[in-house]
Amino acid sequence: MNISAFNWLALSFFGYYCAYGVFVPFFPVWLKAQHYGAESIGLIIASSYLFRFLGGIFFSASIKRAHHLLIALRSVALLSALVMAAIGFSAQNFPLLCLAVWLFATLNAAGMPLSDTLAATWQQQIGLDYGKVRLIGSAAFVVGVTCFGYLIGLFGDHTIIWILTALLCCYAAVQTLSPNPPPRDSAESAVISSVGFLDLLKNPTTLRLFIAISLIQGSHAAYYAYSVLYWTELGFSVQTTSLLWGLSVVAEILLFFFSTRLFKHWKVSSLFYLAAVAATLRWAVLSETQNLWLIAAVQTLHAFTYAAGHYATVRYITTQPQNTIAKLQGLYNGLSGCAAVALLTALSGVLYPISPQITFLTMMCIALAALFVIPRHVDAFLIRRK
Repeated sequence: MNISAFNWLALSFFGYYCAYGVFVPFFPVWLKAQHYGAESIGLIIASSYLFRFLGGIFFSASIKRAHHLLIALRSVALLSALVMAAIGFSAQNFPLLCLAVWLFATLNAAGMPLSDTLAATWQQQIGLDYGKVRLIGSAAFVVGVTCFGYLIGLFGDHTIIWILTALLCCYAAVQTLSPNPPPRDSAESAVISSVGFLDLLKNPTTLRLFIAISLIQGSHAAYYAYSVLYWTELGFSVQTTSLLWGLSVVAEILLFFFSTRLFKHWKVSSLFYLAAVAATLRWAVLSETQNLWLIAAVQTLHAFTYAAGHYATVRYITTQPQNTIAKLQGLYNGLSGCAAVALLTALSGVLYPISPQITFLTMMCIALAALFVIPRHVDAFLIRRK
């Protein structure tokens, strides 16, 4: 079945992020239901991000032609669903569970950079509005974290893994559709690029932007791994924690929807400063308050702490030569969304049993450090390429 490129990517984002909206906040809860402690959960989550890094880098490096993106996305979607089911059957065997989680992380990680690379390719070729198509993924995250969070609250934490398996099967089914037009190779990518990952990082602007976004997004590690556990320990219900997560992503959706209108005249560096300041404020408040309404208020800062930084990074990458986009996306997702989060999740696993407050204050310091790395004058305004 043929559908438009926008609709295909929207459905793909929806399938991926709906499952991800269950996985990120509730997989640690499922691990706790299997009688694993906070340190073991931190170890599993942190190590999985290292494998997400390896998976994102490996699959991004394997893309030599634009049409390879569809083949890769379809393959990793199907395998991710199968491995998630295997995780459910290996719950009581810690070594086997770790192996299954690592394999899932390796496969599932590819979905982000490959989808964003496909979006960047269509953004260049047909003028696809990245902000609007990406907000579909954010909306799906809300559906995952709120609707399925509510079902988890009703039917129990043991259902989390099977809900994830079903959602990933739906995601794999969506991949079988055919987009029109398919992604095309540009003239500059007709010859396979020999540019390596290290060569890309020799660009000082790229290097500093990637360090900065790694600090900003890495500072979310404690939030990703422990916020649901922390809030339930404060006495909030699972449904309430789902709504708190959902609120943050609703704010993210609004930013993506208005991103072109709001930020088309903003420099990329200015967006990075916005994200770093917002993250510093968010983790400072979260470390000090147990008030539900104040927590809800700072959750709306996710629009800036995550979405603004992500939008700015993708916009920068989109202005680079097409034959470097896949590797740049792989580096971005690998460094900021995997390696940095892995290291800081491991740190959070050590700090959280001592004090949740100290944990979030540490994340505040990490976000604050990004302000001293961001290059001051990076424009990267979008130009559609014929």
